Amino acid sequence: MAILGEGDRIVLIDRRLFKDDNTRIFVGVVEQTDGALVRVRGFAFHVSPYDVAGQERRGEERVRVFAMDSGDIVYLLPRDRDIARLMLKRSPKSMTLSDGEYAMDLSDFLLRT
Repeated sequence: MAILGEGDRIVLIDRRLFKDDNTRIFVGVVEQTDGALVRVRGFAFHVSPYDVAGQERRGEERVRVFAMDSGDIVYLLPRDRDIARLMLKRSPKSMTLSDGEYAMDLSDFLLRT
């Protein structure tokens, strides 16, 4: 049995490689899995370490393929969430992914200087 299945909603947080890298977050719906590979359709968010507030979403819906063994962090969202409504809300000390009813605290991924 696979860990992720078709229709699962996920939050994928890319591993930062360098100190000043933007935090890249992808929120999407799993379309297909094949071994460790997962194809997800959703939206990307880029969090700059130099901006301290606001909401960001990068462009339109896109498809992303990633490997479960890449070292990225993956969180499961409830299946009833509409990912198109999720927005990233930030302040200097907090970061939350929310649709107005549901909220996930992502403050651990803020760059601390």
